[in-house]
Amino acid sequence: MPDQTAPLSVRHRLRTATQPRHAVLDTLAGPIHNAAAYHTYLSGIAAFRTGAEQALKAAPRPEILGSWQPQTLTSLLMQDLSDLSLPLPAPVLITLPDSTAATMGLLYVLEGSTLGARVLVRQAAGLGFTGAFGARHLTVQADGLSGWQSFLHCLGQMPDDAIPAAELAAIQTFDAAILAMQATIGPRP
Repeated sequence: MPDQTAPLSVRHRLRTATQPRHAVLDTLAGPIHNAAAYHTYLSGIAAFRTGAEQALKAAPRPEILGSWQPQTLTSLLMQDLSDLSLPLPAPVLITLPDSTAATMGLLYVLEGSTLGARVLVRQAAGLGFTGAFGARHLTVQADGLSGWQSFLHCLGQMPDDAIPAAELAAIQTFDAAILAMQATIGPRP
């Protein structure tokens, strides 16, 4: 039987803090059953990712990351949009991390999306969108499991007193992703 007094892992705490928003985002982003749904997903995720990656460039870099580098997808997303003749969406505004803990919260959401990409890439492929056309970002992202695992190792080194700031940043990042997807979907009847 597991020790009930053992502290929760940083990953578990972030997952618990963001779970309701993650569920909303999953509903907005998929499943991808047809080309129109993929176009909507692609535009929304491009608006989110470009804004998030811009914020990440200006964010304080945590020392616990060492030589690890986050996966960037903006250029691949732009190619995918071009393949499908979709306009470049305006980047969603992301709260700029004001601490290394907040940067870790932002990265938790960005890097964790690798897991969802593993599902979406199969759905996109079923519609003819591949690593050579329209789904470059998903193909690269879905292959990034080792980067996610390396990030989790770094995340596990966060001090306990930094976790609340990481939780808040992760929540804000999910909120930005939800707004980007909702803006792409537009008002519902």
